[in-house]
Amino acid sequence: MEIHKILHAVRCNVGLTQIQVSERTGIDDSTLSAIEKGHREPKLGHLSKLSEVYHTPLSILLGERPMSSQLVMWRSKPENAKEIEAEFLELCGQYHHLEVCTSHDSNQNLPKLDSPSARFGYPEAIDLAEATRGHFSLGYRSGESLLFVLEEVYKVKVFHLDLGPAGIAACAYSSTFGPAILMNKNVCRWRRNHDIAHELFHLLTWERFNHDGEICEPTSMEEKLATCFAGNLLLPETLVRTSIDKARDEQGRISFSNLDAIARQFDVSLVSLVWRMHFLYKQNEETTKANEQKAREYVETAPREDGPFPSKYPERYRALAIEALQDGQISIGKFSKYMSMSRREARRFISSREQEYAETETELAAT
Repeated sequence: MEIHKILHAVRCNVGLTQIQVSERTGIDDSTLSAIEKGHREPKLGHLSKLSEVYHTPLSILLGERPMSSQLVMWRSKPENAKEIEAEFLELCGQYHHLEVCTSHDSNQNLPKLDSPSARFGYPEAIDLAEATRGHFSLGYRSGESLLFVLEEVYKVKVFHLDLGPAGIAACAYSSTFGPAILMNKNVCRWRRNHDIAHELFHLLTWERFNHDGEICEPTSMEEKLATCFAGNLLLPETLVRTSIDKARDEQGRISFSNLDAIARQFDVSLVSLVWRMHFLYKQNEETTKANEQKAREYVETAPREDGPFPSKYPERYRALAIEALQDGQISIGKFSKYMSMSRREARRFISSREQEYAETETELAAT
């Protein structure tokens, strides 16, 4: 494909208009139009800026490699989903590159835990949650360790980006970089716990629901099964029932204050607990929806303390980037790109790390 056709196709793939690209790159929109029509050859400076905005390697823009066909499965798409997908897949590719050049490219895959039977309904989703909790050694409060186990044990690539008010979460399973999850960094921790459990279901059942095809979109039933899985993984039946029974008064009632305390123990939202009770105690939907509204009102009057928003880059990604730079596997320029730093900031960062390392060596020698 000719370069002007590639540039047009890539821009459309990330869902940007020529005016938007012009605003972000500083390249005049008439120049962009002429380049995409083949009336003008792009300069290397143009291609470098476009590569950054499109989250696409120069080798693809130059036609040296085919455009990515990797599919991303969304739970709820934001308006700029295509652009976010491009950034997410670029980050996953960078992560994989760091694994390869530091010899930490792991073949560790998520286990095959789902039932081999043709049928897959709610009982199978519940069984899968139980199997996952046991195989992953998550204990009865999975919310505390789920993210760590996924990232550090199973090498799932988890990134937190700004998905706006409409975006919830997404996931991808690649033959190149493996399983990956995209989270909305702007939601609270206990909401993120549910979202990551929901996306884990899709990764564990990726082949079963045939998401390697041309369409990567879950059915409404699949989404319900993912919600069932997440609820059972984060809120195991026996322990939830025991906690609720202990908190009831003599008339068998329980306050929203006590329910919220239980939800905090499992690091989930009060609304998630209300809906878990709906299924455990076979409550009618009208009652549960009324309780959900009361729960939301209660949360407004008793907000929880949440920590800082998560970093865009996982700790393992950062550690691999530092190792790759120190071993001479990537340049300071690539390190700064991978870490979204200027070269000056990257040099200061490495210098501070070297100073910390030298001080640690001194302390160890002294002891």
